[in-house]
Parts: sequence; structure tokens; C-alpha cells
Amino acid sequence: MLRRHIWWRVLASAGLVAAPVCAQAPQQRSLDQYNLRAWTLVDGAPPDIWALAQTRDGFLWLGTGAGLYRFDGNTYELITPMRGRFPSRNITALLADADGSLWIGYFDGQVAQFGGGSVRRIGGPNAIVEQFAREPDGTIWVAMTGLEGGLFRVGGKGLIRVGEDRGIPAGRVFSVIAGADGAIWAATEHDIRVLRPRAARFEIVARAPHRTRLALAPDGQVWASGDPAVATAARAAGLRIAPLALGLRPPAADRMRFTQDGTLWRTLFAGGVLQTRSVGGERGPPAFTRLTTKQGLPSLVAVPLLEDREANLWIGTNLGLFRLRPVSAATALRVDDKVLGGFELAVTQDGTVYAANPHNLYRARPGEPLRWLRRFDQVIHMIEADGADLIVALPEALLRLRRDGFTAIRTPPLPGPAVSWGRHGEARWISVEDVGAFRLAGNRWHPLEATDQPAARMYAASGVGGEGWFYGRDRLYRRDHSGLRAVPGDGIGGIAMVSTGPAGTLVGGELGLGRVEQGRLRALSDDRIPDLGGITGIAQTPDGSVWINGVRGLVQTSKTALDRAFADPNAPLQHQLFTAADGLPGVAQQGSQKSTVIRGGDGRIWVADNVGIGWIDPARIVHNRLPPPVSILRLTANDRSYAAPRDVALPPGTANLRIAYTALSLAEAERVRFRYRLIGVDRDWIDAGTAREAYYANLGPGSWRFQVIAANNDGVWNRQGATLTVTIAPRFYQTWWFRLLALGAGAGALWLLYVWRLREQLARTRARAEAKLAERERIARELHDTLLQSMQGLILRFQAAAYATEPGSRAHAMIDGALERADDVMLEARDRVLALRRISGPGDPQPLIDELSRCMEEEGLIVTVTREGPPLRFPPEMLEQIAAIVREALANIRKHAGTRLAQIRVESREGWLRIAVEDRGRGIPTEVIEAGGRPGHFGLRGMHERADDLGATLEVLRGDPIGTTVRLTVER
Repeated sequence: MLRRHIWWRVLASAGLVAAPVCAQAPQQRSLDQYNLRAWTLVDGAPPDIWALAQTRDGFLWLGTGAGLYRFDGNTYELITPMRGRFPSRNITALLADADGSLWIGYFDGQVAQFGGGSVRRIGGPNAIVEQFAREPDGTIWVAMTGLEGGLFRVGGKGLIRVGEDRGIPAGRVFSVIAGADGAIWAATEHDIRVLRPRAARFEIVARAPHRTRLALAPDGQVWASGDPAVATAARAAGLRIAPLALGLRPPAADRMRFTQDGTLWRTLFAGGVLQTRSVGGERGPPAFTRLTTKQGLPSLVAVPLLEDREANLWIGTNLGLFRLRPVSAATALRVDDKVLGGFELAVTQDGTVYAANPHNLYRARPGEPLRWLRRFDQVIHMIEADGADLIVALPEALLRLRRDGFTAIRTPPLPGPAVSWGRHGEARWISVEDVGAFRLAGNRWHPLEATDQPAARMYAASGVGGEGWFYGRDRLYRRDHSGLRAVPGDGIGGIAMVSTGPAGTLVGGELGLGRVEQGRLRALSDDRIPDLGGITGIAQTPDGSVWINGVRGLVQTSKTALDRAFADPNAPLQHQLFTAADGLPGVAQQGSQKSTVIRGGDGRIWVADNVGIGWIDPARIVHNRLPPPVSILRLTANDRSYAAPRDVALPPGTANLRIAYTALSLAEAERVRFRYRLIGVDRDWIDAGTAREAYYANLGPGSWRFQVIAANNDGVWNRQGATLTVTIAPRFYQTWWFRLLALGAGAGALWLLYVWRLREQLARTRARAEAKLAERERIARELHDTLLQSMQGLILRFQAAAYATEPGSRAHAMIDGALERADDVMLEARDRVLALRRISGPGDPQPLIDELSRCMEEEGLIVTVTREGPPLRFPPEMLEQIAAIVREALANIRKHAGTRLAQIRVESREGWLRIAVEDRGRGIPTEVIEAGGRPGHFGLRGMHERADDLGATLEVLRGDPIGTTVRLTVER
């Protein structure tokens, strides 16, 4: 059995009554006539979608448990107000107001109005907002459940509870709607009540079970998901009760909404979505169809329903968003594990459509659905119409179906399985796969051969008007009284079929469409018109329409368009392409030697595609005639973003712009096309395709006007589009007054040049003098820090020798010792110079400090070094200065402190270094610190000069009560 039949049985077993296609009203569509698409969490859709709304700018708004989202059919955007703050994230109700703002209801009962980027918080009771309703005068009504639920009205001071004095009892209210006549309908816990126009109180119109929902039909009728037992009484009060499918109990709706075609949709309690056609019963009994996860619904937990401005139905679930888009085609039969192999199509004289797969035969009378007719144990090789009869070819026999009975056609044994059948007057023609074409004459089948074409690849054209046409591989033949003649002309690849009708004799080929004109085959190649590739079916209608089934989809064109395209090789072919996105089950079935598209008696166009059989009613083709609203979302300039810009003033120096835009066509957002231009930069419109951003670089100062327009999926353009004006302020040198100043400056250029030259010479002379002075100061410091220090030690030794000289030979020995010490001093000076010269690159001063401490230990001063912090990198010249300051501080301790112990504390952090040299000796005199050194001594002064060269801070502090600290702080 067909998968469709199995599906209806599944629905029936669940308690649903499946309606046949013939029962559907012309304006109401079955699920097969919708394109179904889901956006799951993986696709970026938010979770827990509890409310939907569409504002007048075309955006789809999603109220979720995670906040408010905006959707343009392509991207989900979490909304954060520019001014104010949302009172909660858990949204349960939305209503788009006429002024473009959005009413938001929350799980905790709060109500807010969002518009223009700002939020107005109204507050609310401890309840759950279920639904909003808006009166024509703008009054907003709110239905709430929960502990403090009820019916509320938005007033000047916030929410106003509607109480017993207005006819609403205390307790929860599950639904509220505004009728077409201005009446307000409310579903309370136990009944449904209405406030008629100019009435003071609500009146009870019907009993209602728990959680009843209300909906307004396109004709203005109010419906409730109540108990059918009260339907008669409710109808007398102007209320209709929605019918129930078998297995459902009242109220059988979590949310309820009518679409424009009068179809009722209900989300069930964790049971998916229920579609009810012929809900009023005027056009037959109600037809129920359930939409579940089998059809792609992200989750059975579906709540909100919304029909947008383009008639798309949106369903929110806890695991994503789902869309039903009306399409032109419907799938009548689909390949599955019980329906295998390719399909054959045929239409008899009375307009009855037949379809066959290898073992099953189906039939669709005008206005009826395709129904299974019979199963054959043998393989069906071909079906073809013969007047009002149908010819069915089995492997070794031909059957004739007349009315509802099958009879065998008496013929000689077939030369093989027939794949085509034709009647030319009294003659009968068949084609046998890989054998050739045969004519029945007398009591035998006579093969037909061509002089330039193998008979094994010859086929007779089938169908009305196919008399006399034959084809094999890539050649077309015409039979006349003299025999078979090849038709010269253009090549269209392997020929699949021939069609005759108002548009002429059309030939479908692998590489294009051919037409016989004045005995020649003219071609429209798929190189010129890509949609005409892989043609396996052509159907011509009496009004001149032509339907061509190819590998890219089903093409609808006309005789007039074909005439123009064949006459002018540069003219495009005006046509419309229908694909799987329009409801077709795949693309044209290939490998067939018969037409894969036919026209039924009711005008429907039937196609055999690679995964099923579908049909299109030309009278009900879906056209999206609404031009999409265009919005400029964001301007980015100099890394600063401007949301929803219109007129933007940018600072001087702005050169690069990035502009994000969108168009609100939710039917097929991926097929929306854009054009834009920047007036003053672009000479003409830039075709952006589906791209949604524009970039501009190297713009100068001035006022720039950006325009963007868009077309929907059917090519309907919004020519007005959206506009953004950008003003870039000039830099000072780009202003008119700067140019005047530049002229005045040029007049004094010679005098300024002379002054500059004179000053330059003076500066060079001063620089040379300062360099000489600095060099003399540096030499003085070096002599003091190295040679003079060592010589001082030598002099002290000689003084000691002089003090120790006594009469006798002992003086000679002491003088010798002093000379030996002088040698040591010279060696020490050499070692220190060599040590400083080892500074060959940047690094940390710690190794130099460690080496200085070891040198001082050789001279009798014990130095302890501690370190805290990471190593840093200083250039060589800074390392030399740091080492010289530490060396001078240690030398002062050795000479003046009167102690043999010293400590160096090194502390480093990101960006700075601090070195403290400390001792516990007699301490430096205060007057020496204040004077910056002793008279005739240059140690402290040199340390300060080195610190100034480093840009560092040097502090010399006296201890309390003893000791001295020299602290150097260097910024890196």
C-alpha cells in the first residue's frame, strides 16, 4: 500500500478521521499543500517558545522562557532594550499593537510595553499572563491564570481588574478576544462570557470546561474549544464550539487560531497540532489531520500559533520553531518501502488520470484524489490512453481498462514488453525497450527500421497527436507515405518524448527543448536557458500554457513566450519554475520514454518525479504579491555600532562603513534578493544577491545616502526600500577655512624657512657644547667609580705603612706589601671593566647584582641578595646604569658604614623594578643627605645623575636609629 494510505490508517487508529482530498474546500489546504520547515535548537532557534507576534515592520517576535527574540527568517536576535529593562525573561504572551509596539506578558503576571527601544513596565498581580486582546479603540485586555488571575484592562494607572461589578467572577481567565463587532469575549474557569458593545456587564453565553480557548474566524464568528454538548445553546448566543476529533476531550486546545482560508488550527496538550478543515460543516464533515514529530515538528509540546502577513503558519515549541508555508503543488503519491520503482502517467479522453508503478495502478477522476485501483502480480511496463480506455502493458500481454473492467487485447505475441502505445487510424504501434518500434498489420508485428538509426533504439510517440513521430537516441523522425525521414536541425541530446498542441510540436531532450518549424528542429538549449535541461515531460493546455518537466523542476511558460524565445536568440524565456520548495516530490523522473507531465480533466497538472507523483492546480498557484519591508539593522563605523540607524553623524576621520540590512519576507527568506547603492559612490544599483551586508571604504567627508531595496521569493520588489543618511565630519585640514590659512602660511614660508635655519644652527652648536659637557661629566663619574676608588684603597695602604714605619728594616717590608695591594687594585679594576663589557644584550639586572655581591665579598663585605617577582628585560645601557648605582652604594657601605654586612632586596612587578641596598652601620649624616654629598666627593651626586638618565627615582634614607638605605625604582 501507499505510504499515504498507511499514514491515514495511523491517524484513524489514533482516533482521527482522515479526509480525502476531494473533501477539502477549494480555499483550504491539506498538509500536503504546505512546505514544512523546522528550526531546532541546533539551527539557533531559542528554546521554550510560548508566544509569537508579528509587528507591522514584518519582524517575527518570539516570547520564550529565555527572553524576547526577533527573527527575520534568517537570524535570531536576542533583544536588549536601549532604555529600561525587561521585568523578567519568562514570557508567556505577546501582542503586536497598531503603533508598532509590542505588549509582553510574563509568567509572574507582569505586563510591559516595548517600542522604540524602550520598555514601559506596568506591573501585575501574582499570576500568569495567558492572552492579550485589543479593541478597535486601542484598549488592551489581559487574561490571566494563577493565584491572582482574572480579567484585566490596561488603564492610565496600570492594570485594572474587571470584577463582579462588570460580570466577571473571581478566579482565572484562560482566554480573551475582541470580536469583529467590538464585543469582548472571555473564557473563565466555568463559562464563556461576552461584553456586548455598549453593554455595562459581561453575560454568560455557554458553559465551558477548564482551560477553554477562544478564536476569531475570518468571517467574524467566535469559536471556543469547549464541549460539543453545549454547541446548540452557544450557537444561539453567537458562539460556535469547535468540533472534536475522535479520542480528544474538551477543551482539546492549548492555543487555537484560524488561518485566512478558514482552517482551524489547535495546539494540543503535548500532543502536537491538530488541523481542522470544513470546521463549520457547511462544506461537508470536518476533516482532521494531526501534525506531529513525524512531519518534522521539533516537539509535541507546541503552544503558540501565528499566521503572518504572507499566510505562513508559525508554531512555537519547547525545542524550536516550525513553519507551514502554502505551496502551489501537492504530493499525491510518494515512493517508500512499499511503492518502489518509477511511475507512468496517462490521461484518458474523459480527463481521468492514471498512474502506475511496477505493480500498482492508481486512478484520479476529475476533482478527486489519487486512489489505489489494483495490484498486478506481473510488472506493469506501460500505461497509455486509447480514447476513453486505458491500455496496460504487462510482460506478455496488453490489457484494456474500460469503465471498471479489464479485458485482454487479442494480438499476436508481443516482440517484447511494450513501453509505448499509439493508434494511427486503424494501425497500432508499440515500442519495445532495446528492440525497436513495431506496427500491427495483419496477424503480426512488423518492425520499423530507419536507414541511419538502429531499430533497437527507436520509439513511437504516444498520446494524442503523436501519430507519425518517432525518435531514437538524439534523432527525430517523421513518417510519411514514402517511409521514415530524419528531421534535420539543432541537437537537443537524447530525446525523451514528443508533444503536439497549441504551441506546436515540442520535443523534450536531455540538453534542451526543441520545436519543429518548417521541417526543421529548432532548439532552446539548456546553456541558454538552464531550466530547460533534462526534459522528460511536456503538457500543452488549450489556453496556450505549456508545462515542461525537467531536471531542475517544473517550468510553466506560454506559447507567446516560446514564440518570442525561438524568434530572438537573445530574448529570455519568460517562465516560472516550481521545485520541491513549491511542494513537488523531487525533480523530473529521468530515463522515461513517455511524458512525465500530463493535464487532467479538472485542469490539474500531474507530474511524475523521482520520488513520487504530484499535482499543481493552475487556478490555485501561490503567488507572494507582498513586497517585503526592508530594514537597516546596524551601521558599523570605526569599530562603533549604531543600531536601527536613520540619520547618523560620524566623527572626522571615518573612512570605512559596514551596513547590515534585512528584508522581512518570512515565506522563503533564503530566496530574498537585495540591491543597494551609495549615492555619490555607486553609479547604479549593486546586485547583492542574498547577501545582507554592504561595505564601503576610503570615504571622505560629506553627506552620503545609502539605499537598499529587496524582492521576495516570487520576485516582487519593494522599490522604496530603506534609506540611511550618513554625514562624515571633515578633519580640520579638509575645511574651507584651513585652505585660506594655508594660503596665508605659504606667503610667509620663506621667512619661516630663514628663521628655522638660523635656529637649527644655534641648536646644533648648543647640542655640541652640551655633548662635550656631558662627556666630561661621564668621564668624571667613571674615574671616581673605578680608578679613583681603587687608588683610594692603595693610598690607604700606603698611609698604613707610613703609620707603621719604625726605625729599622721593617718599613721596607710594609712598602712591599702596599705595592702588592696596588697590583690587586689594578686587577680588580680590570675585572670590573670586563664584567661590565659582558652586558651585550637586554636582560634582567639580577646576574649583575649577584656578581657585584661576590666581588664585594672578596673585599671583605658580606652581601645578602633576596629577590621577589619575575625577571624583567632592560636594554644594555639601562643595565649598565643600574649596576653602577648598586656598585656605588656597596662601595659607600664598605668605606663609610663601619660594618661588614649589607643586604640587597630586589622586587619586581609588571612594569617596574625596585632595588634597596641596606646596612646596619653608623648611618649617613643627615647634612650629607640634604647637601646631596660631601664636599669634594662625587659618589652620591653621580648616583643621582645616573638615576636621572634612567628616568628612575633614587632615595637615600637614614635608618632609625642606625643604618642607611639606598632605594632605586626603575619604570620599565
